[in-house]
Amino acid sequence: MAPRLVLRLLGVCLLAAFGFGNAALAQGGVDAQTQALVRRLQEGDRRDRLAAAEEIKGLGAKAVAAVPALAAALKDPDVDLRKAAAEALDRMGPEAKAAVPALTDALRDGDGSVRSDAAFALGQVGAGAESAVPALNGLLKDENPWARAGAARALGRIGGAAKTSIPALTELLKDQNEGVRRDAAEALGRFGVEARAAVPALILLLKDGSVSARKAAAEALGGIGPEAVSAVPALTESLKDQEFVVRMNAAQALKRIGLEPGQAVTVWTGALRDASEHVRRYAADALAEMGPGAKAAVPALTEALKDKDRFVRLSAAKGLGNIGGEARASVAALVELLKDEEPLVRANAATALGKLGSDARVALPALNELQKDQATVVRLAAAEAVNKIASDGTKAQ
Repeated sequence: MAPRLVLRLLGVCLLAAFGFGNAALAQGGVDAQTQALVRRLQEGDRRDRLAAAEEIKGLGAKAVAAVPALAAALKDPDVDLRKAAAEALDRMGPEAKAAVPALTDALRDGDGSVRSDAAFALGQVGAGAESAVPALNGLLKDENPWARAGAARALGRIGGAAKTSIPALTELLKDQNEGVRRDAAEALGRFGVEARAAVPALILLLKDGSVSARKAAAEALGGIGPEAVSAVPALTESLKDQEFVVRMNAAQALKRIGLEPGQAVTVWTGALRDASEHVRRYAADALAEMGPGAKAAVPALTEALKDKDRFVRLSAAKGLGNIGGEARASVAALVELLKDEEPLVRANAATALGKLGSDARVALPALNELQKDQATVVRLAAAEAVNKIASDGTKAQ
């Protein structure tokens, strides 16, 4: 082997070893830090133990070696330390699965804050906290609203194994505390179609005085999907809500549930005029997916080509192209869109013109010029559009 090649291979090996060595040292450093914190948590004075728990919380899942010590701290006589331990476990997410039995026991703690923190931590563990479901169901009736909210959130994050909680979560939509109503709705949405029996109660929640509760109700109905079709009228009304986050979630829910073609055009063309670009995006995207069925929306989509939001312009162009020949009246506006500052918008305008075929032949000069665009995606779209228009024109002769 040539000396130069040997030296090169040796250098590569040294670099690799150095890299792995650094990684091992870094991991060893974290482990050593965690072990030191665990000792402080177990052996320090009150102030030091609380500080150690706080530092472990800051490390999150990197301090997984501290889980047994934190689980033990959940039974400490000091309520502040129990709270700190639960909060630290919360930051570890699924890595805290080994603490599920201790966290479940903590749901019966005499302090409401500890109970709520333990519930939130179980929620962060997720599906791995399935064994806590019965205790969490009981916590839904706790006198502490944060505990009820934490239980609702945890059950939703545990998922399918907690579907027995759906009736109790539905009842919780009437809770006096808005945070509890919100978290109960969010949890129900995570169960998807399994929560279809909650649709009537979620519809009522769309009129709630709390913005966060209305938002969560709309999101949950979208999570349930087509089985929530009875909520369409109420969700359509929610598109007029004064809070854009509610309108946005209502639009998203309607898109997931699905609308009858005639109804869809009316709803989405109206939403294209919303003050929020997020709502307009959902509307333009929904119309784009309808294809020829959205032909009545051609005027609204053509107007949307001038929207200040690039994603709305992009979807509007896509929608007009998907409608096809019935969108021929939009050719001039699409040609103008070929000058848009956003490459993807220019590309979508070119693609739409190509789909219109010979009806877009007046766009050929602009499309030929666009083949010199700096963006590859635009040049390719323009070339393909020219070919489609020319091919369609040949067939028509």
